[in-house]
Amino acid sequence: MLHIVLLPLLSSLIFFLIGFFVASWLRAPISQQEKNLPLEGEASEISLRTSVPSEAKKPEPPVDEALNSVVDQVRDLANGMRTEVRAHSESVEQINHDLVTISNVSDPEAVTRVISRLMEANRHLDSRLNVAEARLQEQSQLLRSHRVEARTDALTGLPNRRVFDEQLQRLFDEYRHSQIPASLIMVDIDHFKTFNDQHGHQAGDACLKKVGEVISQAVRAIGGTAMRYGGEEFAVLLPATELFDAKVNSRRINQNIEALVVEYEGEDLQITASLGIAEIGRDSGPDEWLGRADRALYAAKRRGRNRACWHDGKNCQEVSQRKVDPETKISEEENTKGRRETFLADVNRRLALFHRKQQPLALILASIDQIDSEPIDRHPDYGTIQNAVTQVFKAVLRDMDHICQLAHNQFGALLPAAGCEEATSVAERVREAISRLELKTPTDMVRITISCGVSEALEGDDASHLVGRCEAGLQSASEHGGNAVYRVKNEMEWTSPKRVTSEAVIAN
Repeated sequence: MLHIVLLPLLSSLIFFLIGFFVASWLRAPISQQEKNLPLEGEASEISLRTSVPSEAKKPEPPVDEALNSVVDQVRDLANGMRTEVRAHSESVEQINHDLVTISNVSDPEAVTRVISRLMEANRHLDSRLNVAEARLQEQSQLLRSHRVEARTDALTGLPNRRVFDEQLQRLFDEYRHSQIPASLIMVDIDHFKTFNDQHGHQAGDACLKKVGEVISQAVRAIGGTAMRYGGEEFAVLLPATELFDAKVNSRRINQNIEALVVEYEGEDLQITASLGIAEIGRDSGPDEWLGRADRALYAAKRRGRNRACWHDGKNCQEVSQRKVDPETKISEEENTKGRRETFLADVNRRLALFHRKQQPLALILASIDQIDSEPIDRHPDYGTIQNAVTQVFKAVLRDMDHICQLAHNQFGALLPAAGCEEATSVAERVREAISRLELKTPTDMVRITISCGVSEALEGDDASHLVGRCEAGLQSASEHGGNAVYRVKNEMEWTSPKRVTSEAVIAN
């Protein structure tokens, strides 16, 4: 008889104590957010930000009020069920007293009536529990929905300023405790107030949505997060990313926004943006890190807009746009030499990261094979062929990879966070794609092939060792007829690279 009384009582108490404490816990961070975080539409900390957001006149939904209302309902539900449980306990105590009273009386009907009362009390509590559970699930779904809404920009669908502040602090704490690098990019649409005045706020909204999509797509591949900072300004946080990669991504964002066409009411509208970059360093706090990115952003504005600047800790410097000035006459030899030096500097920088943090690193070297037993550089369309090979590499490689023409008929592809096996697979995909390519040039229709050498970073490597092993693989591929990938996985294979490409099967 005792278990009939205790089991429903214990289950109900456990269920609603959990509900009560969850409701209390959920309310605490909301109150903290209300105290510490800025409201949507709040004035920027930087006085230079004077542009007006296109949707400034639209009232923000009272997200926090709705959130608090849901939490209050959950708390009320828990309190109400505490009352139900208390009433059930009192009823059970009375029934237990009655059982004691009639225990010495030989009256089966009285016992039956008491047990019936106990079962009815349990059924009543069970019914109330089911109703309460359904309501609790409903309120939990509403709570999750409001929490997402509270952290999402209504116009662009990107995480909002609240999320940015939290993530900025988190990355700063990670750097302070573990020295994990991170970079910040601030993006501001150029002349946005004028754009709104000329085309209207709805066109401005369409522009903001498109820019948000472009930025998000550009940084997603390297684990970056694009957020709506406020007005016409966006922020990008790049965890575990050093300044070099942040500058590469800023250039991509700049170019993609410049190429963006916003279609609105039959018009094709175009805009540009200015960017400011800062890698986390000896900053006293997240605000100082953000301040350096802001100073770089306004340096880009002052230098003519539609460009990116980065802050080196003391001064702001402009990110090269890699645009060729037709008036500048640089020989191909000088140009190639400069590219090679830049590429090798990147190899050494990546190797330093490999030695410090054991992050994988691989390198591919490739060259175009002879055509009709003639060196490729004697072909009248050599320049077109080179460009085609570069484009195939870019199509296969990831955004974080670095492709460069290192020397005459030699291409290099640096693959961060990739080992030898992965790089070999990439080289094979490029080789196969190029071997199937029918290239139409101004003078002919040609088919080309390439040879590749692949290796990965090893302990004690510098750029010359890593490149040297790849060159050994490349030389072996060329000497054995080309159109193949050879791998040098370790020092023992330097003089005898391993062929990865299957031998061609010739039909009889």
